Parts: sequence; structure tokens; C-alpha cells
Amino acid sequence: MLQITEDKVKGLEMSFKLTQTQQALLCSYVKTEAFHILQELMEQEVRLMNIKLLNTDSANPQEILANHAVAKGAGMFYAGLMQRLQEILQIEQTFNSNVGTPANPEVPMYMDEVS
Repeated sequence: MLQITEDKVKGLEMSFKLTQTQQALLCSYVKTEAFHILQELMEQEVRLMNIKLLNTDSANPQEILANHAVAKGAGMFYAGLMQRLQEILQIEQTFNSNVGTPANPEVPMYMDEVS
């Protein structure tokens, strides 16, 4: 389950689309306490990488650059993951809202002047 295979990482397939079932599973997982614990762990790791960057010996510019790249990459990964989850959950909320169905028709709001 937690195994990372080289072929998955090397290709970086950009056309990965989640099915409705996968989106629903993610939506239900994000609502659990386990996700909040995982999120706190990820945030703590990003903080630790930034602290390591701040504590880097200033006599070695290569080490500073390396730690900066690691901290920035970790932060970008975390922010990108959270943004993607928000986008997925917005899609899931739209699916669950049943807007546009006979039970919940989408009725636009008109100004008084138009109606």
C-alpha cells in the first residue's frame, strides 16, 4: 500500500482522473479524524524542513541551497495536494447537491428589474 514504484514516479502521468467512487472515498476520508492527524503530520514535516533551512550553517552556501530546495519542494507539494483535494471536494459537493435535477432544479436569481 505505501510502496512507491519507480515507474509511477518517473512518468508523472498528468492525465490521471479520479472516478466518482474515488472522489466519494476521498470526500469521506477528509471528513475523518485520521485525515486531520495526517494533515498535522504533513504540516509538521514542512515546518521541520523550514527549521532545518533556518539552522543551516551559513558558511556552506551549497547546503543552504539544497535545504532551500527541499523545504520549498515540500511546501509546494503540500500546498498542491491540499489545493487539489479542495478542487476534488468541490466537484464532489456539486455531485451531491443534485443541482439541475427535478428534485433540486437550478433556478437562477434574477434582479427585480428583469423579472
